[in-house]
Amino acid sequence: AGVLDDATVTSLTPGRLRTVFGAKVDSALLLDELTRGMELSAFVLFSSAAGILGSAGQGNYAAANAALDALAYRRRAAGLPAVSLAWGLWEEASGMTGHLAGTDHRRITRSGLHPMPTPDALALFDTALALNRPVLLPADLRPAPPLPPLLQDLLPTPRRRTHHHTTTTTGGADNGALLHARLTGQTHEQQQTTLLTLVRSHIATVLGHATPDTIPPDRAFRDLGFDSLTAVELRNRLAHTTGLRLPTTLAFDHPNPTTLTHHLHTQLASQGLTAAEPDAATTPSGPPSLLSELERLEAAVFSSTTSSAAPLDDGARTQLVSRLRFLAQKLNSDDTAPDLAETSDEEMFALIDREVGFESQ
Repeated sequence: AGVLDDATVTSLTPGRLRTVFGAKVDSALLLDELTRGMELSAFVLFSSAAGILGSAGQGNYAAANAALDALAYRRRAAGLPAVSLAWGLWEEASGMTGHLAGTDHRRITRSGLHPMPTPDALALFDTALALNRPVLLPADLRPAPPLPPLLQDLLPTPRRRTHHHTTTTTGGADNGALLHARLTGQTHEQQQTTLLTLVRSHIATVLGHATPDTIPPDRAFRDLGFDSLTAVELRNRLAHTTGLRLPTTLAFDHPNPTTLTHHLHTQLASQGLTAAEPDAATTPSGPPSLLSELERLEAAVFSSTTSSAAPLDDGARTQLVSRLRFLAQKLNSDDTAPDLAETSDEEMFALIDREVGFESQ
């Protein structure tokens, strides 16, 4: 028995827990209680790999299956027969997997769980009953980098061969250093372009697109087809590539590839990434673009609010938020907002610096 009610951990409610636990955990506990006095030759629980390996957006389902695994151990400790099978994905559709689309199957396969043909799964069932172990994981498990955290120390580190030597595949921190080195020496605009290409490539992979060229930079993630599970996978992939600690709500806080790119650039800048000065011979002279100045301001705000050396107190934070809101209201007001088409960059920069309280740099 099993019921799904997928949601990220921060969205789980007691009701969503009850929905999943009622079908899987309550029924298993009742079955355990009602058969205690019987001479059983076997007591087989169908658990899930989600309880052992984890599964993005399925915290309630993972916990319910972990409870089944624990029940098998408890019965064994009491001298009763029990085995909990933490199944991987079956190729044959069931009541719980029949709704999965191609994107869902590709996401599960990228996690390392490849669909098993029914004859193979049934053969694993027979083997599991003969092994006499309380918990087993029958699955076709072939993860590719980035490996799930639990498997990073259990499986051989993938190696890649170059022309001159063999190197190991890097982890998130090393990948972050590689990205930092790649961006160093680029101008601000070049860094933005590199990061946007990176973001669109990961989005294409998550959504199953053949090329990132099909991902419009300003299209909202919800319009691209993102849900909570694909959003978490995108966060995981970007965290692995950049070495940054990113929230699970990343795709919802920054709702399109362009704004997400600006956020990643700001985060990297706060960790010491600098941009090269544009080549004066090839770059037009004049003040920076309005967007560049806003990004400079964003980096300054982020640095001042996260620096342990000079953190903002509550009063300063409140004043900063108030001024930012006032500036936004001014820009959005039909009556008082300046005509942006007729306002020079210098005038706009002066307005931003005056209202937010930063000196021009």
